[in-house]
Amino acid sequence: MKLAPGTPLQVGLALDETELATPVGRLAMSDGLAQLEWSADTIENRWRIDPLLYPPEPGLQAARGRAFDGLPGFLADSLPDAWGRLLMKRRLEKLGIRMETLTAIDRLALVGTSGRGALVYEPTTTPADDVDAIDLDALAEQSYALLLGDEGSLLDTLALLGGASGGARPKIHIGLPVDDAASAEWIVKFRAIHDPVDIGPVEEAYARMARAAGIAMAESRIIPSKDGYGWFASRRFDRPFPGRRLHMVSLAGAIEAPPDMPTIDYDGFLRATMAITRHADDLSEAFRRMVFNVLAYNRDDHSRQHSYLMGPDSDWRLAPAYDLTFSAGPGGEHYMAIEGEGRAPTRAHVSALGRRHGLSARSIAEIIDMVRAAIAEWPRIAKEVGVHASRTEIDGRLAHIAAAFD
Repeated sequence: MKLAPGTPLQVGLALDETELATPVGRLAMSDGLAQLEWSADTIENRWRIDPLLYPPEPGLQAARGRAFDGLPGFLADSLPDAWGRLLMKRRLEKLGIRMETLTAIDRLALVGTSGRGALVYEPTTTPADDVDAIDLDALAEQSYALLLGDEGSLLDTLALLGGASGGARPKIHIGLPVDDAASAEWIVKFRAIHDPVDIGPVEEAYARMARAAGIAMAESRIIPSKDGYGWFASRRFDRPFPGRRLHMVSLAGAIEAPPDMPTIDYDGFLRATMAITRHADDLSEAFRRMVFNVLAYNRDDHSRQHSYLMGPDSDWRLAPAYDLTFSAGPGGEHYMAIEGEGRAPTRAHVSALGRRHGLSARSIAEIIDMVRAAIAEWPRIAKEVGVHASRTEIDGRLAHIAAAFD
């Protein structure tokens, strides 16, 4: 699984899976830091493969630090974290390889063509596997067992279907039908150890509230399971059509803000969004998501929970929102504070931040009112999608936040 010493890793952009990936650069390690060299085409066409920190210029560009395993942040986005990293680690152990012996570039080669977005890496060292049949309930049970330390018999299947996943919750990537003639790629999430038994319906309820609040979200649904609650599934926005990919980068990768600690606040998110997209509509959308996260008690709002997508002219836009759910955050606070407040942000905090970024008082009020109206639909939506075990706790928390917000 290790690359031969001195072997550079070729970085490609695979927007169309029916064609060869477009070479955009190559990568090598030196003294623990990646050295990136853009391709001649990337430089000539001024492709903004990285939206901020690594411009398409000649020569070697060293990674700016070691926070992302010595990689540029936008490339580190391709590596699995949390759940996907656990799968990779366990699978390597079965092959007699310790994760700690691999460089970040070795791990990118393991990701190969299976990562998020459209970046691909060659030479690829991903082990080949075939999956003939998928039993979601069995995979859910094996995922839970794996979190408890039991490998089980479906580790290879889980690794193949979810090995490049981000986030802490177990998940797999599969194709699901969208109509009689076509299918699309979806993410199916399972329950983690500390999740309530009805986490699937809770996340579906939050997705519906977010849409009602005017937030862009991918299509989602509940897939029935034998335990009666069902699994939350979301269509992949980085795979818009069969065989097509979109290049994406997270907020963490774009500004190199590690997601495992509160290194950036919502002011930084809004500033980064404007710098990356240069669109006032995206700034307004980012503000709307902040208001939703505050009023819906979604405090797991770290820097990898927000992303951007590259368009055909290497222009960037804010990606649809994702991973919106009821969550306490570190110590009960938001990962990203608002005007210095992470535990009990109020209308005054969000309004002050909105004004600083050029939003009018009328726009701020309209966004807040729309989000509040959507969250007021929680009892109806929760009943509709089958939230039971978590209902009382969420009812109480949302009511408390609504009363304290003003």
